[in-house]
Amino acid sequence: MAISKNVVVNLISIFLSDFPGCFRQYLVSRLKWEKLGLVNGKIFVNSYFPPFPSRAFESVTKAWHCAMNGTTVPEIATIAVTNKCPYDCEYCSVFDKTVRDLPATSLIQTIRSLQEMGTYHFSLTGGEPLLRKDLTDIVRSVDSRSIVKLFSTGYSLTKERARELKKAGLFSINISLDNIDPQKHDAGCNYDGAFDIALDAIQYSKAASLLTCVATVVTKERIRSGEIFRFLEFMRELDVDEVTIFEPIPTGKLAFCDDAILGDNERRLLKLLHKEANGSQDNKYPRIFSFPYVESSEYMGCGAGCTRLHITALGEVMPCDFTQVTFGNIQREPIETVWKRMDKTFEKPSTGCFALDNYKLLRESDHTASDITDSHHIYMNEDVVKKDGLPGFYDTLMNQ
Repeated sequence: MAISKNVVVNLISIFLSDFPGCFRQYLVSRLKWEKLGLVNGKIFVNSYFPPFPSRAFESVTKAWHCAMNGTTVPEIATIAVTNKCPYDCEYCSVFDKTVRDLPATSLIQTIRSLQEMGTYHFSLTGGEPLLRKDLTDIVRSVDSRSIVKLFSTGYSLTKERARELKKAGLFSINISLDNIDPQKHDAGCNYDGAFDIALDAIQYSKAASLLTCVATVVTKERIRSGEIFRFLEFMRELDVDEVTIFEPIPTGKLAFCDDAILGDNERRLLKLLHKEANGSQDNKYPRIFSFPYVESSEYMGCGAGCTRLHITALGEVMPCDFTQVTFGNIQREPIETVWKRMDKTFEKPSTGCFALDNYKLLRESDHTASDITDSHHIYMNEDVVKKDGLPGFYDTLMNQ
């Protein structure tokens, strides 16, 4: 359900009245590129941001106050609850799918600690997270201070499981789908029937009244052929609530595929797509969350290691799931200790995707292309993470 942006502008003035006027004006200027809606009677911008008013939105304002005062908290945490998966996707950054899962008690304790630290968004990933039988318990452990998103291929999702996860508190689900052509999607997953499984999962999610999203990796070929536009129209036909657009990042199977990296013109198109789809009144496309736009210098930038972190299925704590650099392990140290170590290195959000900007450095530090690099390599190259300038959002917030 759509909502007037004028209403949201007025609400921003009320709920963010203790923030500087220039910051509130900046947020308003960004809203014209977002497709606002209602979820359970609450206003929401996209599936990565808690609806408001809500207790989770209060966590957002607390995090922003910290940033305004010169400190950052792990606002967003992605957690790989398992590496297991029957697929072998070409864009996957997971190498070893045989490792034993961490016990739920360990993950739940870490989640509680992160909530105390200020995390307002959890993304549960894999592998295929639905393969964990105790996934519902993990979702349920996140209280109302945060929202929970699930990244999944759709494999093994049923109507009953979708309802169970919704009841446990799951806010949204992102189903991976990388082409409108079933054969091409199946080939990319190396799994026959993956396309149909994804479409069934979308319907099961919709039936459970989950915020139903699709995650897609947009390649040069998909842009040049125009497939991405047909894909988005198809998502609208399926009544998908939102599409997350990722660009290829040289990690995992793409670690040495420099040709897969998008050029400036292709990235510019994906930024425009975010704005045009969300700002248009014709509803030709669903809501779009395009990382090339969101992580650009004009908006949020990249918070890897600064406002976000990733925990692998082995417990390694990394800046993000595409930056294979560990700063510690939750099996050996409390997450608070590891976060302080990481935050000391990544002092502020950067003006572009850290993994894309530094993939050659990261690749050189990992000669096996499969092991996670120790953070000492980053410490030795501090100029890499301590760049001048801030993305627009944080520049307005921290330099008012």
